[in-house]
Amino acid sequence: MPLSDVDRDAAQDAALAPTMAEVHLGHLRHNVRVLRARAGQAGLMGVVKADAYGHGAVPVARVLREEGVRHFAVATVPEGMALRRAGLDEPILVLSAPLPAYLPAYARHRLDVTVPSRAVAEAVAAAARQAGPLRAHVKVDTGMGRLGLPPEEAEAVVRLLEAAPGVTLAGLETHLATATDEADAFALEQLERFEPLRKTLGEAFEHVHVAHSGALFHLPQSLAFDRALARVGIALYGLATAPPRAGLRPLMRLSSRVVQVKTVAAGTTLSYRRTWRAARRSRIATVGAGYADGYPRLLSNRAEVGLRGRRYAVAGLVCMDMFMVNLGAPGGPGDAVGEGDEVVLFGAGGPTTFEVAQWAETITYEICCGISARVPRRYVDA
Repeated sequence: MPLSDVDRDAAQDAALAPTMAEVHLGHLRHNVRVLRARAGQAGLMGVVKADAYGHGAVPVARVLREEGVRHFAVATVPEGMALRRAGLDEPILVLSAPLPAYLPAYARHRLDVTVPSRAVAEAVAAAARQAGPLRAHVKVDTGMGRLGLPPEEAEAVVRLLEAAPGVTLAGLETHLATATDEADAFALEQLERFEPLRKTLGEAFEHVHVAHSGALFHLPQSLAFDRALARVGIALYGLATAPPRAGLRPLMRLSSRVVQVKTVAAGTTLSYRRTWRAARRSRIATVGAGYADGYPRLLSNRAEVGLRGRRYAVAGLVCMDMFMVNLGAPGGPGDAVGEGDEVVLFGAGGPTTFEVAQWAETITYEICCGISARVPRRYVDA
């Protein structure tokens, strides 16, 4: 398909930024097929909230749809609206709890609503009469402690919605706090709390969804019933486990460019607060990325990057737009590094996202979600 003027301008603008996130949509297709095989008879709900965990919600959702995914989930109403504007017609569940004032927008944009309380259920029933039909997913809190009805209140709320004109019972759900392995005692306890509700109320709903990415691999019981869906998020992006297992492939590769190379004398300090000091005469590369791009400041003096097939250490505090790398003493391999060279922050040719997350004392979710909007995304579908 030929590029539009807008797309061509965007591509030209992206070429002027030193930092680039390359997103491999071919890896996404592979991951969907792995997850579908794992899910068996259950359907997949593609979780594309937070701009598909930083990967780009619209391009990701389009590929998921091409691969046969027919249910989607986002975190907010505007995220759902963006998918509708992009032409996505499939059911889209907004996972967060709605405020009553939001409900007309749910009806207008055909967004499924999460019902975590009796008060929300009453507001949904009223809005369905006034604003238009609504599709409801009743959420039961079996131990996550975040959103959801106490199990003992679920039946009354389901009956309220069942009797409300214009309300479709689209889903009965709960969310597992753990599911790290097949013997995860707390996850099994949550399933035990949910199972009686599924048996007594589940038939009233189009779908029942319990499994998330972890449960899909570790708790087959969370899918072993009719009309089950698995809400898959981080697994789609190839970052479900550490290290990656089950053949999933990470989608994102983050790179930047060397913007300056210099030689400094022994004793020279680098960056704010002078936290790094050269033990000897050293070659230093300045890289055109920083925490404003989503490269965490906590990586200061901890992380490594890939440069010309080698690993080099981050030296000094990561700044808003730049950081420095120690190339070693003159006369070594670092002499080959020049301005304009690619620097791999994570992905092929550099550290993994898991390594970066460990250095930053966080999880892969936060690393990918934190890649800022000013970093261009380049999509590769091969």
